Amino acid sequence: MALHLTSEDRFYIEKRRADNVSMRAIARELERSPSSISRELGRNTPDDFYGLYSSRAADNIAKERRAVASKSKAFKGIDSFIDGYLRQSLSDHTSPNVVSGELALKHQKSISENTLYRYILHCEAQGESLRKDLPRRGKAYKRSGTVRSTIKNRVDISERPAIADEKTEIGHVEIDTIVGKKHKSQLLTIVDKASKVVTIRRLKSKSAEAVIEGFKDVHLSTFYEFKTITADNGTEFAGHEEVAKITNADVYFAKPYSPWERGLNEHTNGLIRRFLPKGTDFDTVSDEELARIEHILNTRGRECLGFYSPYDIFMRHLNAA
Repeated sequence: MALHLTSEDRFYIEKRRADNVSMRAIARELERSPSSISRELGRNTPDDFYGLYSSRAADNIAKERRAVASKSKAFKGIDSFIDGYLRQSLSDHTSPNVVSGELALKHQKSISENTLYRYILHCEAQGESLRKDLPRRGKAYKRSGTVRSTIKNRVDISERPAIADEKTEIGHVEIDTIVGKKHKSQLLTIVDKASKVVTIRRLKSKSAEAVIEGFKDVHLSTFYEFKTITADNGTEFAGHEEVAKITNADVYFAKPYSPWERGLNEHTNGLIRRFLPKGTDFDTVSDEELARIEHILNTRGRECLGFYSPYDIFMRHLNAA
């Protein structure tokens, strides 16, 4: 005996009910139990049909109910908390991979990255636009308009102490600048290699003097000791000796056109670009928004940190010191 009534069964029921045939007789003719026919009439008769059974309407109701049941089975692990957590995280440009890791680490909820992706696509099919918030891998681009020159008294990265790469202590940082629309606005980014904590500061210009002023502000507002600073060869870092005096740290320079020697900073700039895409005029971005972006990046989990946040790792290092 078939488990579900077919469209033909429902059409037969509609016609026989129109002829005032009893449910028991219809059940016998279809070789079904009377309770099956009674349940079909009770569950799949629309309220606005004045008690009249329509095979087409009943078919639609049954299909919708099966779709809901299928969704519930496929995404039974996604409760209202996970749904809300995912939506908030996506609005902050956080990947499903990180959402999955944070849910397991901080909330003891196990849901795979693949399930979250399928849930996003399911919501998209239902007319919701969650997918637009998924982080996208940016295109690699060459810097334009950035002058490279021989910086006076530069010290090559090959002379940097090995401990800077061991990530066993905080204070070893990579620095860079991000340029805004038409190269008329700039940001200074500083990333700690061990904890991945990022600091973002607005610069008045892309000049050595502006970078020095930026470091003065950073040095006054941070509470850890700079140990080494690694920069690229942009002329904005020509004032490195003054920066070294301000921070009491040694400054090193990556080899020209070797961004992989500052891979962390390049990656972090890409994360910032999710919030401030290329072509953004940073002068129109408020200090509060820059602080918000910095806070999001420093408080959300990272796969490379075991889904702990940069602040978690930073505080762990401070407490162990």
